[in-house]
Amino acid sequence: MQSKKQLVASAMIPDQQGRVFVQKRSMTRRMFPGCWDLVGGHVEDDEEVIAALAREIEEETGWVLRKVVRELRVKPWSDGPKEYLERQFIVEIDGDLHRPMLEDGKVSEWMWADRTNVERLMENRAPNDRLIYESVLEALDVLQPK
Repeated sequence: MQSKKQLVASAMIPDQQGRVFVQKRSMTRRMFPGCWDLVGGHVEDDEEVIAALAREIEEETGWVLRKVVRELRVKPWSDGPKEYLERQFIVEIDGDLHRPMLEDGKVSEWMWADRTNVERLMENRAPNDRLIYESVLEALDVLQPK
């Protein structure tokens, strides 16, 4: 019997310059320690995707989801035997973009990613682990058309 894929909701939070907010997972995290990541997380069984997105944004940054601007391509990925489907959304939020309230012990730093620094998203990742890097590039193509 095939196991059900875990649904993940992630936010592409842009600033006024069209850069995307990313945060670095602390080295003590079980999954992807020391890696850059998007705001987001697992959708609970009894939860709608957008409700989960709003919950994760508030838990991880203190910001409040104002509106979903666009959904990007759905991305499958796995962590060993566990399979995931990640739905990513470009969003607008309410809150001070210069002062995210990061989760203590879970996040070590944050930055605004654009084409000048997007390579940093590959730090501490295997060469073939390009999900976050390619996802941010996809969002930048929408936010900052070439």
